[in-house]
Amino acid sequence: MPLIDAMFASGVVHMGPAPNDPERQVATFDPVAIAELLAARDRELQTFLWILGEWEFENHVPAGLRNPAYVDIGRISYVRGDDRAWISIALPNGKTVPLLTFDAWSQQWIYVLTNGAFGILRSTGWKDDHIVFAGTMTMVGVTCEWRMTWSRRGPELFTFVNEEKLPDGRWAYIDEWRYVRRSA
Repeated sequence: MPLIDAMFASGVVHMGPAPNDPERQVATFDPVAIAELLAARDRELQTFLWILGEWEFENHVPAGLRNPAYVDIGRISYVRGDDRAWISIALPNGKTVPLLTFDAWSQQWIYVLTNGAFGILRSTGWKDDHIVFAGTMTMVGVTCEWRMTWSRRGPELFTFVNEEKLPDGRWAYIDEWRYVRRSA
């Protein structure tokens, strides 16, 4: 079904007065349906709010043809976005960068990268303490199919493993990120 037809078929969109010209009929969102979708998003976001706060990380990268194995370290803060629709990264300059949200329309988690690495990865959700995101990623001009497998290992520790899809369809390990919550 074409996109516009699907939007109207969902019942979330119907014809109504244009905001800037009430005499003109345009596609408008049904307020009841939107409220239900926002409530569903908020319920689902609750399953990821454990990540809020400050974390120390280690990024374990294996040796490659042109690099030795190494471990990068750092700190990161996850915050709830101002619009409360996103889990964001807090930058040292006070700005936030949206990272994770839940799209109630598609029933999918969305992981967005917009700085250095660019991509939108999607997931159907948590299974036990694991969530898998996958999609097309471009990093430093290299585009590949990417998979991130997150594992929550309690309230103070989580990890994720990055993999890329090879031409033969197998997934190849890229690196692992380990996060430990910073003590207050």
